[in-house]
Parts: sequence; structure tokens; C-alpha cells
Amino acid sequence: MRYHIRERAWSLTEAFVVRDEAGNPVFEVRGKFFHIGDDLVMYDRYSGQELVHIKQRVLSLLPRYEIYRNGQHWASMHEQFRLFGERFKVEGSNGMVFHVNGDIWRWNFSVTDSYGNLMAQIGRQFSLFRDSYAVDVAQGVDAPFVIALAIVIEMVKEHHEKKDD
Repeated sequence: MRYHIRERAWSLTEAFVVRDEAGNPVFEVRGKFFHIGDDLVMYDRYSGQELVHIKQRVLSLLPRYEIYRNGQHWASMHEQFRLFGERFKVEGSNGMVFHVNGDIWRWNFSVTDSYGNLMAQIGRQFSLFRDSYAVDVAQGVDAPFVIALAIVIEMVKEHHEKKDD
């Protein structure tokens, strides 16, 4: 299934929507006010149920985010230093490890599990909408979780750009 997210959509002051292939809003992401670091919550657009909570761990050398589901810690995602390209490691609280590899400036990433199975593709070239990127989630993979990973990559990119200013 393919989902579309507008680039630079996230902010702590306004909500944004994640759309499906047909352009229908499926998820809504809202920032929480008065927090140090990024703090976003993704809701099911129809039921209003909280699906994913993303919190930045502020006291960390490289960008690090914690992802929660149903109030429980689900995974940690952190950037790993590489000379070329970008790599993130995602460690699930259940012991699973996922890898996100790609190029943050060209917006092209793949998400694989520890066995090398492709779980998702994240990329600007897949999107039908201007100033958007697409998240292609493989059959049977937890879409809100993968979309949360894409949002974290976007936040890391924003932080890199702010450092370069």
C-alpha cells in the first residue's frame, strides 16, 4: 500500500494528514506543545484512535527517537554515522532490528528487517503529489510504524538543515 506525506509538513503548531494512494486522508499527525525536542502523535483519521507516539530523545549525540504504541515503548530509532548515504538503526523492544538505508538529500530509502527482507520503500520519486514523498509498505507490514519511521527521517533532515544554516 502506498501512502503520501507532504515534505516539511510536520510542525509543533499544526496537524498534517497522511494520504492513501487515492488521495484520501488516512492518518493525522499532531505535535504536542511545550515539549523540549520533537513530540508527535499519529491518529487514525476515522476512529480518532492514537496509533503511534514519536518522541525525540534530546540528550543524545546523534538524533535518536523513541516510538510508542498503546502507551508502551515499541522501538528506538537512531542515526548511524556513515561517510556516504544515510543509515538508521531501529531496535524494537521485542528484539527485532530494522535498517533504514538511503540518501537523506535525494529522499530515497529502503526499510529492511534483520534478515534483509524489504519492508518498505520511502521516496520522493514514487509520489504523485508535488512536494510530497511516498511510503510504499509491503503486504503484512505495520503501516503506521513504517510511516512513523519516514516522519522521523524527515525530522532528522530538518535538524541537519537547521545546523547547516
